[in-house]
Amino acid sequence: MDPAERCFEGHTQTKTREEKTQFYDSWSKQYEEDMHTVEYRGPAIVADVLAELYPGTRENVCILDVAAGTGLVGVELAKQGFVKVDALDPSQGMLDEAKTKGVYQKMICSYFDEKELNIEPDTYDVIVICGACSNRHLPCDCLWEAVRLVKPGGYFVMATRPTQLNTIQEYKGHLEPLMDEIEKEGKWEKVR
Repeated sequence: MDPAERCFEGHTQTKTREEKTQFYDSWSKQYEEDMHTVEYRGPAIVADVLAELYPGTRENVCILDVAAGTGLVGVELAKQGFVKVDALDPSQGMLDEAKTKGVYQKMICSYFDEKELNIEPDTYDVIVICGACSNRHLPCDCLWEAVRLVKPGGYFVMATRPTQLNTIQEYKGHLEPLMDEIEKEGKWEKVR
């Protein structure tokens, strides 16, 4: 099975979040090779955006990498000089791979949804989510938890393909309107 088929099959054949987690556990050893084959650039794009947002000293910027997977975003952030990065992912297999990179301070094995995590409010300067808007990996309401965890003046950076927002039922007509609602409530301001 080629990498694109493996990814597509895993995303379409899993229905529950537990099945998705098991799929990622089983894919964790092959994941990076597959992502390299399909020329996945999301992690580098996210790191470049954060480098633009923090052009000066970066070693004190606290970042939560949501759906961290094997740590591809963490590696790119480390290349840019970010060192206070925590990883969150529900797949222990993926986190085990991420741990080998040596770029994360904490490894948090948990889902990111509408439920509050055991993390204090206003903990992070930045929350990043890269490539996790496929097959309903994250519910729209997870944005409220992002709002709770980001410090005032901090950033929420989400990278996804526009097709994901327009074709996946969970997000189509829901995610971007929720972002607008959060802005109307004065909880954040869209930068771009």
